[in-house]
Amino acid sequence: MDIANVASIAFISLLAAISPGPDFAIVTKNCLSGTFRSGVLTALGVAAALLVHVTYCLFGIAIVIQQSPFLFHILKYLGAAYLFYLGILLLKEKMSPEGLPQDVKRKKSPFLSGFLCNLLNPKATLFVLSLFTQFIDPSMHVFVKALMGSIFAVIVFVWFVLLSYLITHRLLQKHFARFQLIITKLMGVVLCCLAAYVAIFS
Repeated sequence: MDIANVASIAFISLLAAISPGPDFAIVTKNCLSGTFRSGVLTALGVAAALLVHVTYCLFGIAIVIQQSPFLFHILKYLGAAYLFYLGILLLKEKMSPEGLPQDVKRKKSPFLSGFLCNLLNPKATLFVLSLFTQFIDPSMHVFVKALMGSIFAVIVFVWFVLLSYLITHRLLQKHFARFQLIITKLMGVVLCCLAAYVAIFS
């Protein structure tokens, strides 16, 4: 295993993780309730979806998706529709009698929302494929390829866990609480804008 390639993958993965995007938005949205656990489960869902991307890249399915406009557009529009759906839910949010957004009161699956958000993102497919084509030698053993591809998922998971901790930290949480509904609506706008961007420009 080439240490230089591992370091390159790790660095690029970190840059991709900290860049604002659908995953960042969904983790932030699920942390607005003030629960660190929700953020961790969302991060775990995102990482699990990345492992799915890594798996089908190993089998060359990502290349088929990339070269098939029909399949790529199906994935793109499904991802855009899901982001738009999440955004509309947040824009329709109201305050509960306890002073929390009602979305916090409902039983949701943070893991599933993080998983679907990343899985249906066509840019995630292309990004993982680019890592394989640029830094992973086809002659490598499949186990080594899987290990190197999984570095991305691990780094993304760690970053979003750290982000969740910061968002839900008690020193920041009291400031978020005063503007929680406003932030929720803002995240709804962000998700709708991301949906439009994915559908039109991806």
